[in-house]
Amino acid sequence: MNWWVCCYWHEPDAPTDPVGLVRIWALADALVSAGDDVTVFAPRYRSALVPRRSRVVPIPMLAGPVIRPISYAVLAFLSGLWRGLRKQPTVVYYRWMESLHPLLLARVFGATCICEVNGEPLPPWGAGGWRGRLTHALASFALRRCDRVVVLTEGLGHLVQTQYGVTADRVALLPSGSDVSLFYPRERNRCVQEAGLDPACEYIGFVGSFYQYQGLATLLEAFERLHARRLSVRLLMVGDGEEATALREQAAQRGLSPWITWAGRVPYAHVPLLIGAMDVCAAPFRGDRGETSPVKIFDYLACGKPVVASAIPSVAALFSQSNGVVLVEPDRAEALADAVMALLDRPEESRRLGINGRTFVEKQFGWEAIVRGLRDLAEQMVPHQQSQRRVLINNAGEKA
Repeated sequence: MNWWVCCYWHEPDAPTDPVGLVRIWALADALVSAGDDVTVFAPRYRSALVPRRSRVVPIPMLAGPVIRPISYAVLAFLSGLWRGLRKQPTVVYYRWMESLHPLLLARVFGATCICEVNGEPLPPWGAGGWRGRLTHALASFALRRCDRVVVLTEGLGHLVQTQYGVTADRVALLPSGSDVSLFYPRERNRCVQEAGLDPACEYIGFVGSFYQYQGLATLLEAFERLHARRLSVRLLMVGDGEEATALREQAAQRGLSPWITWAGRVPYAHVPLLIGAMDVCAAPFRGDRGETSPVKIFDYLACGKPVVASAIPSVAALFSQSNGVVLVEPDRAEALADAVMALLDRPEESRRLGINGRTFVEKQFGWEAIVRGLRDLAEQMVPHQQSQRRVLINNAGEKA
C-alpha cells in the first residue's frame, strides 16, 4: 500500500523540533518495515530533515500563531496534489488537525482516509469562544466523513461518537505504544554513570513536556515530602516547556534545587539512557487532563521501570499494578509520595513490576503489533472501496 501521512504539530516554546511528532516518525518507519511505501507531509522542523526510512516532504511554514497552521495546510495540500499526479495514495492517514486538506486529498485521489485522534480535538481548556466553536464544527464535519477514525483510548472512542457524531462502526481502537527496540531494560548503574549522575542516590524521574496538565507542581510537592523522609532521593526532570520557569522557581522557593537535575530537552535516542538511570518513573497527570494517550508510560515500562501514575480514566483503563503501574489519586502529593516511597522501600517488588511492565508492552504495545493492526484495518477497507470505484466507473461507461 502507498500511505500518505499528514501531521501538524507546534510547541511555542520549542519551534525548532517539537516532540509531538515522535509517534508519527515511529509509525512511518514501522509501516516501511512492513513493506509499504510511506510519504510523510510534516512541518519543516529539524526532525523532518534527517534521513529516514520513509519519504519525508518537509512543509515550510510562515511565522505567526494564525498563519503558521494555515501555511502548512495550504502548502501540504498543493504538494499532495503535485505528488498525486505521479503516484496516487492508497491511504491518507492523518493526525487530527484543524484543517480539511488530508480529507480533500483522499477524496481527490479516491484513497481511504483514516484520522488518528490521540487527544481530545477540543480539550477542556480550549472549549470557549469562537475558536472553540470553530474547532468543534471542523472536527464534527471531518471526523464524520473519514472512512475510519482511529482512537488511542476507549474514552476517546466514546467522545468522538457522543460529541462529534461519528458512528460506532467507523471508530477503531488502536492504542499507542513504544519502540521496544530502542526502549529496553538497561543496567541501572551504568546508565547513572553515563548520565553523569550520583551513583549513591536514588532517582525519581519524569520525561515529557512541561505543561500544566502534566501535574508537575504536584510532583515537586511530592518530592519535597520524599526528600524530607529519605535524603538520598533525587529528582530527574527530562524535558522542557512553558511551565519550566515556574517549576524552577517553585523548586527554589521550596529549597529543592540542589537535589533536582534539570536535563532539559534531549535527543529522542538519549531518553532510554536517562530512564534507565531512574529507580521509579512518574506520570502525575492532573485530574482535569481529559482524554490522552499516555505514551510516556509505555516508554517507562518498555525500559523495565516501575511507574507511579495518576488514575485518570485513560490511564486506569490500560494500566494496573499487574502490568507495572501503581495508580494514585490525581493532584494528591501525599498519595504520590507514599506510593513512590513504598517502591523505594521494596526493591524486589519494584523489579517485579518492571519485569511485568516490559512483558506487557512487548507483547501488546510494540510498534510491530500496532502497525499490524493498522494495516489489517486498512486492508479491510481498501479492496471494498476499490471495488465500489470499479462499479461506478463501469456504470459510467455503460451510460456513455
